Amino acid sequence: MKLKPSIIIAMIGMCFLTFNILLQSAYAIQIEEVNLESAIETALSENPALKAIREKVKVAQVQLDGIALFSNPELESELIGGSDAEQIFELTKTFELGGQRSHRKQIAKINLEKVNLILTEESQKLTKSVKHAFYQLVLVQEKLKLTKEIIKHNQQILDMARVQFEAGDISVTQVGLANIQLQSALRESATLESDLQLARLELNGLMGTSLDAALTAIGELPKEMSKDLDLDALKLHALVHRADLKSLRLNVKQTESTHRLAKAANIPDLSIGGIAERSLGSTGFGVKFSIPLPLFDWNRAEINAAKAQKQVDTIEITNSERQIIREVITAFVSLNAAQKNLKFYDDNLLKLLNENLTLTRSAYELGEAELLEVILIQSEFVKTRFAYLDALAAYHKAFAELEAAIGTSIGLVIE
Repeated sequence: MKLKPSIIIAMIGMCFLTFNILLQSAYAIQIEEVNLESAIETALSENPALKAIREKVKVAQVQLDGIALFSNPELESELIGGSDAEQIFELTKTFELGGQRSHRKQIAKINLEKVNLILTEESQKLTKSVKHAFYQLVLVQEKLKLTKEIIKHNQQILDMARVQFEAGDISVTQVGLANIQLQSALRESATLESDLQLARLELNGLMGTSLDAALTAIGELPKEMSKDLDLDALKLHALVHRADLKSLRLNVKQTESTHRLAKAANIPDLSIGGIAERSLGSTGFGVKFSIPLPLFDWNRAEINAAKAQKQVDTIEITNSERQIIREVITAFVSLNAAQKNLKFYDDNLLKLLNENLTLTRSAYELGEAELLEVILIQSEFVKTRFAYLDALAAYHKAFAELEAAIGTSIGLVIE
């Protein structure tokens, strides 16, 4: 059966269309909705950097568990040929004195605690970063939503202006002005679309999810204000709970254990062995004791280094405490400033702006208001709404900074 050329072309076209649909579906960006809690949970579970630290915790645990109770014995054998052939076997076991094993075990325990504290610290930093990225995504989404509404209204105004121009009611200048407002809103929308992609990329990177996933943040920025916070209580809380400061304090214990190990290593190890010797027609057994004499090397370098490290640890703790207090004060001041700024945008102001814009638009449609009035009111409305969203996002970001500065949620301080 011979197919007609038209049928062949139609079949090829159908195949191409099917292939194109499958290709588009294969590369379609997956749209996912996420709230703040799930974003933090996913990040703490899937973030690659955090996973690497968890592996370090496992390594530290293995190093602790791998400290053997006894070292391996040594077996030596000598075979001497000739007329007086003989064979000698020596089995020797070395015993560490001065509690060296217990000191090494203590150092390994402290190292495990420090790695766990690093995991805690990095988890807190990641939580703060996720909050910032989430708030930024919400901010861009809200601005983009508002901008699209403005585009819709500006298009309606432009259409009305063109009708009025054709009727001779307004000049071409006013039509151009309406078009300029529409183009300005379109440019703002294009910029926000780019910001949206960057905000998604940032949050995806922190969460450890696919970088091209089109995340949509669920929920608006909450408007609740924080309760009155006491700066002195926040500073004391931070000095107790900050993981990085805890780690520095563990350095003191680790240095002390290192110092004790260095002093214990100055005590010579005792080696005890059994000897079996076999020669022509006779076999002999004996016991061997050996201990090195500390005449030249008294391990002074390690002992003095440990002593010097104690001073370094003390200075580092003092500097860290000052830095932490500074961070708490900075975050506290920033939060108060953001809270004061946010109070300027109360519900009455936003409601009044919205009502004025609605009334002015209605008046323009009825021919009772000029186009310039609509543009001025709308510009003020957009400016104020954007400023309010910026202030709200800044407040929540400052709140997250303060929680990171004290090392826990603020709720634990209030309680």
